[in-house]
Amino acid sequence: MFKHLITLLTVLLTVTYSYSLTMDEAVQTALEKNFQMLASQHEALASKYIAEKAKTPYMPQVEAEYSYLNSSEKAYGYVEDEIATFTLSVGYNLFNGFSDMYSLKAAKSSFAAQKYNTEAVKQDIILSARKAFIDVLAAIDRVTVANNAYVLLENQLKDTTLSYEVGYVAKNEVLKVKAELASSMQNVLSAKSSVRTAVFNLEKLMNTELDSGERFIPLSSYPEEIGTYKTLREIMVTNRSELKYLNELINAKNYSIKSTKGGYLPSVEIGAAYNTYGEDMSPSGRDYTYDNETVLSLKVNLSVFDGLNKYNTTRSLQEDKLSMINTMRETKANMSLQLKNALENFDLAKASLTSAESELESAQENYRITQNQFKQKVATNTDLLDARVMLTRAENTYNNAKFDIHRAVADVERIIEQDI
Repeated sequence: MFKHLITLLTVLLTVTYSYSLTMDEAVQTALEKNFQMLASQHEALASKYIAEKAKTPYMPQVEAEYSYLNSSEKAYGYVEDEIATFTLSVGYNLFNGFSDMYSLKAAKSSFAAQKYNTEAVKQDIILSARKAFIDVLAAIDRVTVANNAYVLLENQLKDTTLSYEVGYVAKNEVLKVKAELASSMQNVLSAKSSVRTAVFNLEKLMNTELDSGERFIPLSSYPEEIGTYKTLREIMVTNRSELKYLNELINAKNYSIKSTKGGYLPSVEIGAAYNTYGEDMSPSGRDYTYDNETVLSLKVNLSVFDGLNKYNTTRSLQEDKLSMINTMRETKANMSLQLKNALENFDLAKASLTSAESELESAQENYRITQNQFKQKVATNTDLLDARVMLTRAENTYNNAKFDIHRAVADVERIIEQDI
């Protein structure tokens, strides 16, 4: 019997856990399944293969070629009217003005830039998933507040109805509470709809459909202090993937400029080829001359004039580089502004929470006193309605401030790209 109880308890715990979702689990699922993340990863792989392709000039080029000619006349200087040729050639570029070297470095920098871009996309998804999860929790708390307000009004309606039945209050007092109760039900329905909408958004980010009975684990405590602007900005400049991305793109432009200028230098190629000939479709020999040959070659090429192509390409790349440098400066300025705003929001949320705690405590006590006075026929129906409105507002204000702190912390962690 004891074993059966243990088994049942294990099953119940497993079921409970399977319907519970933490913020970290939501973030991890989003990183694994989010379409934007998957697309960025494929872009990084594409950039990787482009970098691999840039190594091609360092490899020998091997070609095999077969040709067959059949003429109605003994044309083209051939003794026979049929001739077949098979050629196997090997070529290697000894020197190309360092263009190949710099092209490879440019491709590697572009690949590194794409990896940093993927990391930036990852951080954006983490922030979006965190905020979506926070929005779900906030919406759930709004439902709790709305339900509490509805229950309070139900109790008030019962008391007011009893007072009306004994002739203590007029009928319009009952109608007043009924109207407030109907309005409160609309608030409950709206709050529940907000939960569903928030869950839909989280499901989209996670690319996963959540069970209707999914439980969302509340967040732990938030940090009391998150650091000074100066310290956090230094961390931001060091960590941000977007800045590393732009820096690698600037490096790639520098290498591309050097690669283009390499076109002003000569290129040197060596090669070797083996040719075999035949008098029919098979290049297996011929009677009137030699059957095969080996050819060695050396080729030196220097572009004397290309219509200013290299000059204009270089200038274009230089302007692109200057544009990226200014984009980086603007990006740093925008990030600094975002950090200032996030720190301000954090301080405001903390101050608001302190004020909201006091407001909530006062509203709870005020409702308790007013409710007692109402039962003793000292306070009016309207007084109790007003106390309930004050209590509901205080509860919502407290919850908003609490979740605003978590949102501000998430913003700061995204901006500095580091957990606090």
